[in-house]
Amino acid sequence: MENQRTERITENWDYYCGDTFQFWTGPKPSEGDTHSEAILKQIEAGYISNNLIKECVDRNVAAMVGMMPHWFLYAGNDVNSSERSPQITDAEKVLQTWLDQMLQHIAVQDTDEEANPLAMAVTQMLVTGTGYLRLYQPKRYKGMGNAKLYQRIRLHCPPLGSVRVDRDDDGEIEQIAYTYKGGSEIQSLDPRTGKLTFTVTSVGEKKDEAVSESWEADFNGRWTIYELRSPTIINKDIKRLQNAINKALTMLGRNLDLAGFLERVITNAQTPGEWVEDPTRPGKQRFVPDEKGLQLGPGKTTFLSGIKTKDGGYLTPGVTYRDPIDITTFEKSVALFAARLYLAFNQGHILASADGTISGISRVQLRQDANLSLDRPAPVIQNAFANILEVVLRFVEPVKYKNTFATVKLRKGINYVTPEETAETRTNYQARLISRTTAMSKLGIENPDAEAALIDEELAKDAMTAAFGVPDLEKISGKVGGENNIQKSNPT
Repeated sequence: MENQRTERITENWDYYCGDTFQFWTGPKPSEGDTHSEAILKQIEAGYISNNLIKECVDRNVAAMVGMMPHWFLYAGNDVNSSERSPQITDAEKVLQTWLDQMLQHIAVQDTDEEANPLAMAVTQMLVTGTGYLRLYQPKRYKGMGNAKLYQRIRLHCPPLGSVRVDRDDDGEIEQIAYTYKGGSEIQSLDPRTGKLTFTVTSVGEKKDEAVSESWEADFNGRWTIYELRSPTIINKDIKRLQNAINKALTMLGRNLDLAGFLERVITNAQTPGEWVEDPTRPGKQRFVPDEKGLQLGPGKTTFLSGIKTKDGGYLTPGVTYRDPIDITTFEKSVALFAARLYLAFNQGHILASADGTISGISRVQLRQDANLSLDRPAPVIQNAFANILEVVLRFVEPVKYKNTFATVKLRKGINYVTPEETAETRTNYQARLISRTTAMSKLGIENPDAEAALIDEELAKDAMTAAFGVPDLEKISGKVGGENNIQKSNPT
């Protein structure tokens, strides 16, 4: 059972990465064919793929974590408290500093694996069913008092297959092991004290020498490696559709190579050349073809003469043309399979964007289907991000922030908002069915918190103006208008 799961994970990841020739379903040489290896290499050289699986997975990832999630802190069990204590304010500053430094670190990374750990972990979860986020202390910054916060505790997504989670019969985590180049890290949690024990084994200076060290840390019952688990969105039907797309594109390319150009068949015509005396047959002639052959193309004038017959006559030349193949069959096949694949991912709104005949209601329904497909993994991601924030706080001040907790809300959804959805969002907000932050997020505002602060500032300014009767000079000048109505003082 475990081997089957490992094979499925590897296969899904190969599909996501585009390594799909191994799943080729087109014509293959028969077993035992002496030229099978050469034929397979030829097929692979002309193999064409269009990785729609990666496109759809990346679109889901971008819809969920493309923008930084909203996060809020609260003390104890008072989740709905609107009062912000000095402790919460300090904690928010700590986390915002850490997040800003993390984003700066991400911006200078070279590879996708190192660029955005949250996006990479979500990608792993959607493709394979599990993804991981790990907080750790880089060795080079240990003990450095002047190190930045993100240098002291860093977030990354462990590579696929590097983390093993052991669970008991009740499904509770007993141990988490992370293996990396040059060592391993094992975490175990004491359920009574909530303390986390780290056991790190690294390669020593000598060959086959291992050095182990252990220590405890109190993160109030939290692990520094968080497992994201959700059913994979890649199933057998989707993989078969991807195979069909790749086969149709490859066969299209193959047919273009074999029959994609105009062909001419010339019959009963003498090839260019001349008749010369044949030294082997005195009194006879032989035909010597021109090395350049028949000259065709733009600006060329070609004369064809019939082949001379034995009776002294000439045959009538003829030319037969064969047009390039019609690729309509392949185009329709690719379009059909691609459409079915998008629908299998609940991304039919991608097809609707190019179809002017679909009604507005249908477009909204297609986008709602896409949003609903994001609802299942969303709580997993939110819990993971909240756990990360809480561990960072306890790393900075274990005692001070022991009872400080985080709640996270993803800014998920499809980017384009229809006028109907805009009107519906405004109506729901006016009816107090949704909060202002939620309404702003639905309308596509990237930073609702900053926008809300600007709105509050404007409201406060307007309230002060109304309370103290301070005139708005811009409005007054607009009503009066013209220089004739403005009194100017004479210079003294």
